Amino acid sequence: MVKTNLKITMMAVAMACVSLTAACEKDVFDEGSKGVINKDTAQIDYMTVAEAQEATVGEVICVRGYIVASCTRSMSNADFTEPFEGSTAIILADEPADLDDFKYLTDEHLFPVCLTEYKDVRAALNLVDNPQLWNRLVYISGVKSRYMSMPGLKKVLQYQVAAQ
Repeated sequence: MVKTNLKITMMAVAMACVSLTAACEKDVFDEGSKGVINKDTAQIDYMTVAEAQEATVGEVICVRGYIVASCTRSMSNADFTEPFEGSTAIILADEPADLDDFKYLTDEHLFPVCLTEYKDVRAALNLVDNPQLWNRLVYISGVKSRYMSMPGLKKVLQYQVAAQ
């Protein structure tokens, strides 16, 4: 019985990943793509940060947001300006950070993304090595989880940095 339930669960996860790939219509980032998303971005089935916060834990989701900070270990270590020190996570928001009108005083507008699962994802998206990504729009798919004591994303499956 347990093995059957496990097989069904694994099949559902595999189908969700296939469905997500089709819904997001983005390939995993590679050096050749130079961070450009497909022309039909408006048709991508993504969630905003606010919607992603409300998604079910364990669900595979595609999130659209701006990289507004880097972080390591907890949200209290978030760096919203250079120099960025945390390379294990980035923080997304629905709008780019405006340091003159700073509105990220609470975590309710923020969505942390874990970068520790895959070295290539961490190398490509962390702000320590890629400060030019600060305030850039990204599309990231992965597993909705509790991360840094709040709703977040782990196990990044795909990502794409939007063209400027």
